[in-house]
Amino acid sequence: MSSSADLTSKISAKPFSSDTQAQKEELELEIGLFKDQLDQQLDGLKTQATVAGKKALIVGGIVASTYIVMNALLPKEKEDKPQKIKDIEVDEVIEIPTKKKKNKATQEVLKAAQGIAWTLAVGWARKQLMNYIAADRRANEKNKL
Repeated sequence: MSSSADLTSKISAKPFSSDTQAQKEELELEIGLFKDQLDQQLDGLKTQATVAGKKALIVGGIVASTYIVMNALLPKEKEDKPQKIKDIEVDEVIEIPTKKKKNKATQEVLKAAQGIAWTLAVGWARKQLMNYIAADRRANEKNKL
């Protein structure tokens, strides 16, 4: 908002004169200056948006790749649903369990291993992201010089 106030304060209100060609040239010069300033601001915004977009894509890629790797490595929990088979002669429903339930100790060990794996994966992703951000900052500082 302050930049628009600065622009309007620079416009000078002059009384009407008979030399309209000179006034027209002054106004065209002011229009050119304002247009250049707006173009510079727009270029700065485009650059900032590009940098932010690249960082967002990298973070999203790291999160997605971590998710894919974790799904590939860790076992999936499946619910034990008994299969129902209909006996044609008797019309009874017979339930046959498909898997034996694992004991609680085995399940707890698997959950603990899964928690450790997630912790390690998220830590690795964080480290990679911090390294990328640091390298990006160094590159930006070199470009500014």
